[in-house]
Amino acid sequence: MSPATRRGALARGLLALGGLVGLGASGASAARGARSFVLHARDVAGDARDERAGTVPMRGDRLTLRGDLFDEHGRAAGELHGAVMTLRGPGAHESAAERLELHTFKLRDGTIVGSGTSGASEGEFAILGGTGRYAAARGTYVALHDRRELGGGGTAEFRFTLAS
Repeated sequence: MSPATRRGALARGLLALGGLVGLGASGASAARGARSFVLHARDVAGDARDERAGTVPMRGDRLTLRGDLFDEHGRAAGELHGAVMTLRGPGAHESAAERLELHTFKLRDGTIVGSGTSGASEGEFAILGGTGRYAAARGTYVALHDRRELGGGGTAEFRFTLAS
């Protein structure tokens, strides 16, 4: 190897190390400024196919959903609206990505829009943006749901972490 090549490799290595340090610092500062809250959804109902007892959506089925949202203290907080595309049908492993979901949380002071995949009982989602108070929203949320078409009560819990 020529000295220029070793020098270039060393420079690239230092640059990569600096980038990793920068990523770590930005992650730490984002975590410090993060704001967390929980919303609960009740009466989450889908379209007609979703509501038939014992009918589980099949691969490729598209569904819509709606529910009422409440804060941690049980006070009305808004509405949940969603669009769902089924990725896997019945018999998929519980941890498998079963559905691709797009959510709109219509709250008193604006909306939050998020998307991601979920399994039979939970999913992790990215916050894509929002309106009003949430116009520059970014972050993630986890959804824990008890879906009606799987014999559940039609409830969900959403644990948000908004980056500042």
